[in-house]
Amino acid sequence: MSANEICHVETTTFHNELGSQDYPFEKDRYWLYTSKVCPFAHRTEIMRSLTGLTNHIGLTIAGAVQTEHGWDLGGRYQSADSAASPIADINRLPEIYKLAAPGYIGRASVPVLFDTKTNTIVNNESSEIIIQFDQVATHHFAHTTLYPKDTQTLIDVLITELADELITPIYRAGFAKDQQTYQSYFEKVFTCLTELDKRLGETGSYIAGDNLTLADVHAYPHLSRFDATYHSLYRLNKHFIRDYTNIRDYMARLGEIPAFGETLDVQAFKDGYFLAWNQPTEGNFTPVGPEVNPRSGVANTVNT
Repeated sequence: MSANEICHVETTTFHNELGSQDYPFEKDRYWLYTSKVCPFAHRTEIMRSLTGLTNHIGLTIAGAVQTEHGWDLGGRYQSADSAASPIADINRLPEIYKLAAPGYIGRASVPVLFDTKTNTIVNNESSEIIIQFDQVATHHFAHTTLYPKDTQTLIDVLITELADELITPIYRAGFAKDQQTYQSYFEKVFTCLTELDKRLGETGSYIAGDNLTLADVHAYPHLSRFDATYHSLYRLNKHFIRDYTNIRDYMARLGEIPAFGETLDVQAFKDGYFLAWNQPTEGNFTPVGPEVNPRSGVANTVNT
């Protein structure tokens, strides 16, 4: 089982642009499909909230536990923000892909930004969707961009480092088939966390400095899943996030921002990881511990 089969880690298929001539921004035209499990999809939920697009782009959050039949839209995640899919008689995400591209046989991953006017998938690459949300909201509303031109190069470098040194190695370690591969990626993960902790001790409140940027939207979903899931499921058990003082405080700050903390559901993502059909575990149950902060995902401090 490759990391590419968990959430979309590597390649995606649809790369059209919201706000372009073909897909002009219109209220209630576009729909977002996500899952509380997938950290890549979580990015788009965060940005939909941060940019004020919640009243303009609909949202269906799939049921937390994925099966071999794909993400469940009919038995969707229940919350005030998760509405029924506007596409009638389709209950599984793969059928959305086939509607958009008849004969499609690739992965049916979340997130999906869907155009209800043309029954087409606009984009299924989270890193592109969040930039497009930022651009559309900056153009149409009083949103302050999280991708300012004068710091785009720095933000891009930071996002690439997170992807190459932390996010991909998390999955490579988790799905490793031999000791050497596992250990190599294991070390990359904790080296990156050490460097990130050091950086946050020097930069201020956020990864790129004093201001929230897209780099933080990339970082939070994976860091918030680490203590409760990756630490045990992927055997990344050298440290918890709580052991990194600056990252711990950073996650607490982000967790107090509603777009971050209120879109995180620890129990849902634990169930989704530990009960899914395509995870590296033979268990059919969700671990009880560790106890984590529900808004940051960071394990609670052990009293001694």
